[in-house]
Amino acid sequence: MRRPGIAPSRCKRSASVALLLLTAAGMPEALDGGPLEGLQGDPARGRAVVMRQSSTCILCHAGPFPNPHLQGNTGPDLHGVGARLSVPELRAQIVDARRLNPDSPMPSFWGTGGRTRVGPAWQGRPILQAQEIEDAVAYLSTLREPAPLRDATPLRDAKQ
Repeated sequence: MRRPGIAPSRCKRSASVALLLLTAAGMPEALDGGPLEGLQGDPARGRAVVMRQSSTCILCHAGPFPNPHLQGNTGPDLHGVGARLSVPELRAQIVDARRLNPDSPMPSFWGTGGRTRVGPAWQGRPILQAQEIEDAVAYLSTLREPAPLRDATPLRDAKQ
């Protein structure tokens, strides 16, 4: 989702610079641009990962998915995310968004450290396995269309 006042090229450039700085600082393979554990992602499987309501993307994000009433609005809209972020940037965001933005509410889906108030079922294990992350990245990279424009008709007469 394009943030008001920030050009898409500036957002992408900032994400690229952050990724470059993190890579230079010796971050794990997930942030160096290459696939996790050398795995290849599958967009069809990735769609299933993204759509899983129990633990992933649509809990917090809206996008070009069925059942908009079940989609979250905490995170940015995922319409066009594949046009805004490169594959390495998508991967880095899913693996650990806080490495790119320490204030991000998005949890690390691959790491296990730094979590607080974690349910017993998730303690000591990642939310997603490496293959699931690569599949989600493969799917999200296909989302290149921006969100459709909403009807801007006011709900009531603006003359009040």
